[in-house]
Amino acid sequence: METELAWRQEELTFMKNQLSNISEELLKEKYRKSLVLMLYAHFEGFVKICLLSYIQYVNSLHLKRECFQERLIASSMNREFTAFDNNDEKCSIFKRKLPDDKRLHRLYRRVNFLEELDEFKSRELVISDETIDTESNLWYIVLQKNLYKVGLPVDLFEDVSKDVDALVNRRNSIAHGTERAGVTEREYLRWETKTYRIMEDMVKCIYHTVCHEKYRKEH
Repeated sequence: METELAWRQEELTFMKNQLSNISEELLKEKYRKSLVLMLYAHFEGFVKICLLSYIQYVNSLHLKRECFQERLIASSMNREFTAFDNNDEKCSIFKRKLPDDKRLHRLYRRVNFLEELDEFKSRELVISDETIDTESNLWYIVLQKNLYKVGLPVDLFEDVSKDVDALVNRRNSIAHGTERAGVTEREYLRWETKTYRIMEDMVKCIYHTVCHEKYRKEH
């Protein structure tokens, strides 16, 4: 993750350094629009890579679901929960067939789920890569959802939530061609500082979680 962070910061720094070749401030502000696009792209890409690396590490432990905290268990049981919610279809995940009376389907499936819960939790935990979804717009709430799904603190970046949403909003305006105004130096530096901090803290959080086995179920 540190290598991933380094090359992204190096590329952003290279692009920002090109501002020294532009003399007029108005042209600099126009150029910073492209910097905003690149900053967001690296932000979203880095967050996704970090979270994917984390779940791949968790999967590599080859431990039973019951060893992990509940949010990781839930993410690994997406197939089972989908089958549970779909009462009208036959499903091999649950052993018993649904009764003919559809009014009993929901209660029957709930009972069947509880009966097999211990077996589900005794299986090896495997979380699919599709669990991580930045939705092509990494708003703060989307970032929180992804942190929650992998058992990381959801309030980790609460103090910069408005900055994250402001960056996404400006990026969308620029990318969709609706933003004519350029980006001031003050605006860009604020987003760059906050984004770098999130990326660096993401690495620290995952290292801390792995080193202290925070992914395990508390006893």
